[in-house]
Amino acid sequence: MADAITVSGQVLDPQVLADMMSAELTAGLRFAPLAEVDRTLEGKPGSTVEFPSWNYIGDAEDLKEGVAIDTKSLTYGTKAATIKEVGNGTAITDQTLLTGYGDPMGEAGKQLILSIQNKIDNDALEALRGTPQTKTTDVSLDGLQDVLDMYNLEDDQPIIAVVSPKAAGRIRLTAGKDWLRGSEIGAQRVISGVLGETLGIQFIRSRKLNADEAIFIKPKKDANDKAPLKIMLKRDVAVELERHASKRTTDIYASTYQAPYLYDPTKVIKVTFNGITGPEGTSGAPTDQDKEDTPDNVKEENKIGTRSKKKSSETQDKVQESGAKKPGEV
Repeated sequence: MADAITVSGQVLDPQVLADMMSAELTAGLRFAPLAEVDRTLEGKPGSTVEFPSWNYIGDAEDLKEGVAIDTKSLTYGTKAATIKEVGNGTAITDQTLLTGYGDPMGEAGKQLILSIQNKIDNDALEALRGTPQTKTTDVSLDGLQDVLDMYNLEDDQPIIAVVSPKAAGRIRLTAGKDWLRGSEIGAQRVISGVLGETLGIQFIRSRKLNADEAIFIKPKKDANDKAPLKIMLKRDVAVELERHASKRTTDIYASTYQAPYLYDPTKVIKVTFNGITGPEGTSGAPTDQDKEDTPDNVKEENKIGTRSKKKSSETQDKVQESGAKKPGEV
């Protein structure tokens, strides 16, 4: 046919797959990095550790001449912590490995480790929430100072406050010129991810907290100090494969024996801010992605390729109905 023009809707428009994105947590690991790993049970029988500690005998008293000194007995208290087993698993067929797009085996291993890390982080948050020290206050410098006063601080040791993104924004606006940006803290930063500082409090955001919630933590000061939160670990994460030849599948498992526990509750304060409303905290697990292969970033009339075939076909039908000649017809 003379003078015929081939348009994009009349040829194959192959679909190109971009690199497959790896699953990512919607909230970072904030609480486990603040803990100290306790390997007391590693390589030893048992699942529980008991921590005895001496009680204070009291201050010295004024004495009178010739009067005997009253004696005090030494007493002790105990605290116990136990471990639990956590794990996850997945199964992959041989056909998936041979024909599947991306790296299913590598992604499975990555996600299993990530799922355990997030589980430990969430357990650490629950342990911190169990502190007996609580405070309800306003989102103001005075309110933050009221929380600090509960510590009876006698030095300039920084305090870590993990807060929701909404509370973090309100605090930053309230602090104004007294707000020190995270990039300016430098060597004084206790942990990575610090948003900023005011009143000696270093703030970290976490979507795992409710909008009005904050966890204030007095971190370990030096090697002789004790961490407020410990993660008891009996065994590091183990990744194991199990082959099922009859099914042509490979099961992948990851597990560990661990449990966070609040070692020193006096260093942790759970704070509720007045006047802040918003979403509840997330576990960090991302939502599943639906399979949506119909593009919506370009208007229908501006699309090219096979996506425009329907429109091209409709146009040709209208031309035929009107009696107009197609390109090349005489």
